[in-house]
Amino acid sequence: MVFAMAGGEVRAEGEKPAAGEKPAAETEKKAAAEPGADPTKAIESLGGSRYRIGQIEFDKETRVLSIPAVVNMNKGLVEYLLVHESGKVHESLFSTKVRPMEFNVALLLLNWKASETFFDYTEPERGGVPVKGATHRVENSLTIHVRWKDEKGKEQTVRIEEWLHNLDKKAHISEGPFIYTGSRIMPDGSFLAQDTGSIVALMVDPASIVNNPREGNELDDIWVPDPAVPAKGTAVTIELRPVAAGKGEEKGESKGEKKPAVKPSQGKAAGKRSAK
Repeated sequence: MVFAMAGGEVRAEGEKPAAGEKPAAETEKKAAAEPGADPTKAIESLGGSRYRIGQIEFDKETRVLSIPAVVNMNKGLVEYLLVHESGKVHESLFSTKVRPMEFNVALLLLNWKASETFFDYTEPERGGVPVKGATHRVENSLTIHVRWKDEKGKEQTVRIEEWLHNLDKKAHISEGPFIYTGSRIMPDGSFLAQDTGSIVALMVDPASIVNNPREGNELDDIWVPDPAVPAKGTAVTIELRPVAAGKGEEKGESKGEKKPAVKPSQGKAAGKRSAK
């Protein structure tokens, strides 16, 4: 069976769209594909509502997306949560073989929408500037969890916030969603995240597909791994989950567990505090 992307959703080729469904925005179509290639041709059905593209597995119903990765750093300052193995691995907590383009396609297929309020692009010479006090919609927001096997071979799961500290606050980073910002399409048609390898950024980066909305996100010297992060090279699965509209809960989680509401971005870019 062949699948196609329409309006950000996966459906079988020839299946009619739902009443009132509109085609995906042109920018989303461009962001989802490399020139001359149709990434939806690589989508494989795993049965039921589960699919795979490359090494990414995702569920159309729960909108949970899983990415294989490895611990890349477990000490020192980090600016990224996840990068491609050809990206900025000298400053990323995790690295992956997953291509940024395929990751972006999977998000679009699961009907995430890139935030139009996170960055201000009105002054091209400054690039994307994070907007102070910006609010984000549920369809822009996701939470990040990590699965791995401990020394006894038992599978464990943590929210990513348990593995990261904010040095300024002398505490774990605040619990809450990350924001899908979608990276950028360059004048030559290339997808910037594919070129840079940036997938999830802690210090804001317009090239990254997902960004951190927390206070201090313009700084490069406050994000460090928790001592609980396993040894470098440990295999992990990065799991992205949606935030349920109006409930402050993540889909696929137990109803009794308290979940974060979508919070606004904090702080406008004011330059890095420490030199590279």
